[in-house]
Amino acid sequence: MLPDYEIKRAPRISKQIDAIIFFVWMLLLIQFCLFILFQPTDQADGLRFRLIANSNTIEDQQIKKEVKNSIEPLLVQYQNNPQIYTKLEQAVDKLSEKYEKDISLSTGLTLFPPKAWNQGITAQNYVESVVITIGSGRGDNWWCALFPKVCYKEEVVEEKPKFWVWEWLKKKFST
Repeated sequence: MLPDYEIKRAPRISKQIDAIIFFVWMLLLIQFCLFILFQPTDQADGLRFRLIANSNTIEDQQIKKEVKNSIEPLLVQYQNNPQIYTKLEQAVDKLSEKYEKDISLSTGLTLFPPKAWNQGITAQNYVESVVITIGSGRGDNWWCALFPKVCYKEEVVEEKPKFWVWEWLKKKFST
């Protein structure tokens, strides 16, 4: 017969591990749901206008702003009547002579880079557009969606990060 001996059991940490695994799975599930529910949308799939500066020098950026200001009234008309293209060409030629720079106008599908703006992020995409390029077109660009009319600011305003759990708790208990 076998002698009796005391059975020693290992400490029960499996419940702790199960709780940690469950917690990680819940976090992953919440992240997945947030990813599905709050996908950024591209609200500006219509015609876009893009103005590209010659370079990033102060002088070239100032010329870009002046060209933008002089072209804007024609863009409002272009929204209602695409036949305005000839007037737009004439305006670009006059601006080219005024600033003594090569300013070109083109239309068609253009690759737009990704852009962060107040409603989210617009993905990089080929979009029907009117593009005015000043000189070599190696500077910062300004762009605007014409259909629907949504113009984006040139500078991105830094927003203080918000923690959704903290915001939810404040909203939940402030009532």
